[in-house]
Amino acid sequence: MRAAIHHRGRHWGLAAVTAVILLSGCGNGLDAPDTEDSISADTRDVDTVATVNNEPITRADLFTYSGMDEDAGAASADGTLEELISLELLRQEAEARGLDRDAETRRILRMVETNLLASRLMEDITAELEITEADLEAEYERQIEAMRGTEYRARHILVDDAERARELLAELEAGADFAELAAAHSTDPGSAARGGDLGWFSPEQMVPSFSEAATRLEAGETTREPVESPFGWHLIRLEETREIEMPELDDVRVELIEILESRAIQDYLEALREDADIQIPTRPTNQ
Repeated sequence: MRAAIHHRGRHWGLAAVTAVILLSGCGNGLDAPDTEDSISADTRDVDTVATVNNEPITRADLFTYSGMDEDAGAASADGTLEELISLELLRQEAEARGLDRDAETRRILRMVETNLLASRLMEDITAELEITEADLEAEYERQIEAMRGTEYRARHILVDDAERARELLAELEAGADFAELAAAHSTDPGSAARGGDLGWFSPEQMVPSFSEAATRLEAGETTREPVESPFGWHLIRLEETREIEMPELDDVRVELIEILESRAIQDYLEALREDADIQIPTRPTNQ
């Protein structure tokens, strides 16, 4: 019956992270080569920490690779280098087998590249965004205005048919206790255990027929007729109401910044769409 609101979050989905986990798990069963033997002693490039069949692995590679690990810093420098050497060997062998020319592999690589570049661009957009205190205050007022309203606390008894609902309504009118009837007869197990108590909710969180009936009641009043919803038939008793408590600006400052950043990215994307030539061909529905 209830709806949930979730804030946007950013997630990096690089497939290489999976390789980190797999190689870390396999490392216990492999004899790692001596790091000193695998590094050219006479290399003139101080940033090169190893070469694998003449392909360099640099300090920058180590830093980037460590940053991709969900448990960054847990492995030693030598351990991270050995993982990179193993990955480089596997990459070279994959290319030798022509796997880099496989169509599906190229599509996946393209998606990884697209995801990474899009994420970097969004980071640049938000980094260049100058959010002032006035911007935060204006967005705070906008969000507060949208949040204003009344919350309701109600009990209900849910049954499968209207006839049974009317029988219980007659018992209520004869003086039966609402909470006791809910505990004994409601088919909503979660609220029945609490005497039908649904806790506090806003009208938007309930199905329309339920909200319309509940918001028409006065505190302490019960619906005079059963209310139908997709879940069955309800008897509703309104316990109390209150105005929604508004948070202070400082308590939601991070969320406000995220909202402004998201809006800036969306505006940027809409501008790109306006300048782009985007064509989506129509095809028969059976294709």
